[in-house]
Amino acid sequence: MSLQPKPRLTPEDYLALERSADFKSEYFNGEIFAMTGASESHNTIVVNVSSEIRQQLR
Repeated sequence: MSLQPKPRLTPEDYLALERSADFKSEYFNGEIFAMTGASESHNTIVVNVSSEIRQQLR
C-alpha cells in the first residue's frame, strides 16, 4: 500500500484561506493545523500571571 503525498500549500494560499475561515489555524511547512480555542479559565490565568509579572518588573 503506497501513501499519496500530502499537497503542500504556499504561504499565500494559507493566508487566503485563513482570512475567510471561521476558525484559526496554524501554518507549518506547507501544512495547516487547526488551533484549539482557549477556555475562559485559561484566559483568566494568563491575565493574572501577566499582571503579577508586570508588577514585579516595576
